[in-house]
Amino acid sequence: MSEKRYDTPQEAEAAFYAAFIKRDVNAMMEVWAADENISCIHPLGQILIGRTAVRDSWEEIFRHSPEVQIMINGRSRGQDESFAIHVVEEHIRAGNDPAGTPMHTTNVYHLTESGWRMVLHHASPAPPPPKNDSPTLH
Repeated sequence: MSEKRYDTPQEAEAAFYAAFIKRDVNAMMEVWAADENISCIHPLGQILIGRTAVRDSWEEIFRHSPEVQIMINGRSRGQDESFAIHVVEEHIRAGNDPAGTPMHTTNVYHLTESGWRMVLHHASPAPPPPKNDSPTLH
């Protein structure tokens, strides 16, 4: 079986979120770099390093999560010849529930011999919106 090639970081990111929605750990891990120097930090979670730890975490998440819908708002994207950094806001909706707290997420991709691959996914809950009852300073 040939390895999937992602010719752009955007293709890798689309495959990452498609795997997330399908809860497909094999498709998810296809997006990640093949080496052990990868890291994942789930919301309020520990730093996970290496393919085994990352895979195990996604298996656990997929095993215990309902079907989800994800809307991504791109906030910032930067890229050079070998790295791309995408800062996005994830809005995740489980089943028929309303969307939960948005997640501020950083996804880092590295250009490898087999195309663009994820090397870091870091998600954290967005802070609550500021209260509008405080006076505005001019």
